[in-house]
Amino acid sequence: MKDRILKLKRKIYVTYKKAEIEIRSINAQIHPSPIFILGNQKSGTSAISALLGASTGLSVSIDLTKEWVYRRKGYLLVKEKQWSFPQFVQRNKLDFSRDIVKEANLTIFYDELVKSFPNSRFVFVVRDPRSNIRSILNRVKVPGHLKSLRNWEDRPYIPLGWKKVIYGSWLGLNGDNYIAMLAQRWNMMADIYLQNSGNMILSRYEDFLDDKVGHISDIAYKLNLNPRFDISEKIDLQFQPKGNNEQSFLSFFGSKNLNRINNICANNMKYFNYNL
Repeated sequence: MKDRILKLKRKIYVTYKKAEIEIRSINAQIHPSPIFILGNQKSGTSAISALLGASTGLSVSIDLTKEWVYRRKGYLLVKEKQWSFPQFVQRNKLDFSRDIVKEANLTIFYDELVKSFPNSRFVFVVRDPRSNIRSILNRVKVPGHLKSLRNWEDRPYIPLGWKKVIYGSWLGLNGDNYIAMLAQRWNMMADIYLQNSGNMILSRYEDFLDDKVGHISDIAYKLNLNPRFDISEKIDLQFQPKGNNEQSFLSFFGSKNLNRINNICANNMKYFNYNL
């Protein structure tokens, strides 16, 4: 009975959100040059985007709402060339109407973003891959020490959007297990930054944690923005569900899976000053 009630509530909420999006999208105008906040999922992009918007007074889109309400099929359709990128932008024009657009999945489509928004500026947020992957798995309640997800009988339901993060075959990734796949995804995101670093402002999540107000101000100045609003009372707000950072990497992943991450990500970890 409880499950039926929860499903009904979810259905009502989704129906309401779909109607709200369609109504608000009617008069929405796509911003000609929004600031894009890119990076891997659970790397701190939501917090940095929200605080940057609060500090500068700019409007912010945290993820593309239509994609998660409609179960995130759009990214796959663009990747498979069934949709053009301009069609995808038009579909999500409400979120693309804001001054700042944060969406981790857009990192994969960086080249398409540059073509569609040639005057836009970009911020890339990076996080230690071990912390990053642990946070992703915390989000979907998946342990980090398993050999494979196939034989895990008690695994919970993983929403479609997060399945696309964990299973990277649609991106051409082919790791020997889910940890290797996530490590390759982190590498892919890092490589996109390294190949385009001249056009991106780098934000290390660890530096943000050390001095949140100062870090946001620094990003704002690099973007030629004015951080004119006090955000000191907002810096500890939780913008996404928080993971468990108390468990050590070795305890969470086990030696074999931790070694997978270290081996796959070693070169890029060195570049971003993450010690093995």
